[in-house]
Amino acid sequence: METFFQSDSKFSFVLGSDVISPYFYLVVVTGLILSFRLGFPQIRYLFLSLKILTGNMDFKGSKGQLVHSQAFFAGIGSSLLTGTLLGTALAVAYGGIGTIFWIWVTSFLIMPLRLVSSTLAIKFRNQLPSGRYLSGPMYFIEKSLRAKWLAIGFSITAILTVLSFGGVFPFLTLSFIARDGLNFSGMTGPISFAVCLLFIVIGGIRRIGRAATLIAPIGILSFIFAYVMLFGQDLAPFFSYLKQIFVEAFSLPAIGGAGLFGILRTISVSVGSFLLSTEAGVGKSAGVAGVVRTDYAAKQGLVSMFATFCEGFILATLVGYVLYSYGAVNIETVLEFPSRVLENKDSLGALLLFLSILLFGILGLAGWFYTGEQSAFYIFGEKFANFFRILFFGSVLISAYFYQTQGEPVLLFAMRFGYTMALITSIPLLIALILLAKQAKFELKKYISESGARYEIIKDIYLLFLTILPKNLISKLFGYFSTLKLPRFMMIIILKAFAKAYKINLDEAELEIQEYASLNQFFTRALRAEARIIDSAENAIVSPTDSKITSFGNINESTIIQAKGIDYSVKELIGSEKYYKSFTNGKYITFYLSPQDYHRIHSPFYGQILGYYYEPGKLFPVNDLAVLNIRGLFPKNERLITFLQTEYGKIAVIKVGASNVGKIRVTYDNKIVTNNWIRFSKEHEYKDVSIFIDKGSEMGRFEMGSTVILVFENESMEISPNLVLGEKVQYGTVVGQFQKKKWKLPVKP
Repeated sequence: METFFQSDSKFSFVLGSDVISPYFYLVVVTGLILSFRLGFPQIRYLFLSLKILTGNMDFKGSKGQLVHSQAFFAGIGSSLLTGTLLGTALAVAYGGIGTIFWIWVTSFLIMPLRLVSSTLAIKFRNQLPSGRYLSGPMYFIEKSLRAKWLAIGFSITAILTVLSFGGVFPFLTLSFIARDGLNFSGMTGPISFAVCLLFIVIGGIRRIGRAATLIAPIGILSFIFAYVMLFGQDLAPFFSYLKQIFVEAFSLPAIGGAGLFGILRTISVSVGSFLLSTEAGVGKSAGVAGVVRTDYAAKQGLVSMFATFCEGFILATLVGYVLYSYGAVNIETVLEFPSRVLENKDSLGALLLFLSILLFGILGLAGWFYTGEQSAFYIFGEKFANFFRILFFGSVLISAYFYQTQGEPVLLFAMRFGYTMALITSIPLLIALILLAKQAKFELKKYISESGARYEIIKDIYLLFLTILPKNLISKLFGYFSTLKLPRFMMIIILKAFAKAYKINLDEAELEIQEYASLNQFFTRALRAEARIIDSAENAIVSPTDSKITSFGNINESTIIQAKGIDYSVKELIGSEKYYKSFTNGKYITFYLSPQDYHRIHSPFYGQILGYYYEPGKLFPVNDLAVLNIRGLFPKNERLITFLQTEYGKIAVIKVGASNVGKIRVTYDNKIVTNNWIRFSKEHEYKDVSIFIDKGSEMGRFEMGSTVILVFENESMEISPNLVLGEKVQYGTVVGQFQKKKWKLPVKP
């Protein structure tokens, strides 16, 4: 146990306790220091980190190449599942089931490690003229600590860590699963994995990010189903498992001595093995985090922090639960456990488990490959990065060949060497994190104070559910339900209840309530002819809807205000490359339609319809809670934009989809229907036909409530001084005045 590498006929410890223990204490001390200096962000901002991960706080106009979720899974793909499985098994093998408690404690203390490293990676990243971002711990070590020699040393050890800990060892683990679990013969499995990996990484970090969004959900679902199928029938009572954890947490078997010293040695070796397996303090996630598309460095830091919570509190607990249920609570029984899974390797549950490990393994390899590229580029530039790429694939394939011929010793050697290099690499990084905690704290404060980020648990849970739920499917089903034609007596009851709930003025409706055959017909009802008066002043711009004014004002270059502290880009909103530049420094008005409102959309002015742009997207609600908390809400949602040419300039009439909006339809083209099963962005220009529309004429309709945004060209109009934020307006009333004619349009035939 006291030797650096320790042999055993069947199993050997990863490293001796004289190496693992100092690593463990260095990680814990670093975590404690960072926790105190940053004010325990793992308590204050845990749920906010999840909120950012779901995409609620994204802003497409930010600089970078990946969104937060892509960087999250690409950066910690190898630790989130495969690392946790191995790390938990090692921890339990060393110290029994009671070590799960110490994994919880330690994970809580070290959560700020990834927060600080990822924050600093973004703060000190470089961007090449080609647009590529260079990032990683070596950049903030050099720039902030003025220690280029240490940065170079870190990069060299990081490359060796990537090749062994991030390359050869996980690749051999996948080869083991392919051979013993899936019955792949020879080099079939390794070559297949290498081809898949090459396809992902050859597309650069963007393809790695896109692959992460596809692979991670499939891997998570596969793991959940496998977990239930394989172990669901034989799991011990969960509360007895938790009780046993607390009972054994303070009565662990002593390693290397008796009494308290032996117990501390057990904790440090067992939990230290878990931390190394889950890459704590190694810096991989920081390298990928540096390319995130974000306007605040601390955003990805908070997301990375959430990974430690998932590994230590969720996955380690689940893996420990299975081991405990099967009596795998020491070295001998833990070693026997894989054979139990392999006994059922032809079952669907086992196949799903193997699939989840393979998917996360390939994703982790891709993330490690990119990390190694960054380190190689830092040392000698692109030529050395090319050499590293060849070296990476060569090393994994050669090692896989030797594994096929030599067997288990190759895997064990790769494991020991990889863990050793990971440990060595962590030392300069952990020291740098302690020294640079102040800068990370500044970035965190800056984000919280300037970004409009809110941490309100009930609201955030609501927003989290909005993100997770299949909004488009639910909206489609709701739209289908709204078109059902039920028996007359039932429909009248439903319509009257709906009208009463939302206080709808039935006197304005064109038909009597009993004449509407479905909820959708009632919702998209026409008004009586005399219900609205369209302002006839020559230059008057009228409201296109019955709605509430939720925002209006000037477009600052290309930025539109969504709410206080939250804005978005007019380019993202309009989408069309041809027209969006026309609205730079223009003006905008946002109209929110509640379920109470009349839901047809009318033209704000006389003009010619030039074309439209359709952008499929999410269907978040557009109520006040969502607008105040979801960054760039309107560009995220489905949109249909009509481009209207008037004598005074162009108007973009932007119809924004929302939850429960079954469809958006327009009157000028019956081929346009939104929220179909298969949806693609589409831009269309009416070249062969001239379509004119009068002021106040119907342009389209929402099948349930949503938002309309009018965007005007620069210096073409002034917003009406009578417009009041938060007040209701009816369609046809004045919301602005045009200033000066620029074009002559023919009178509509």
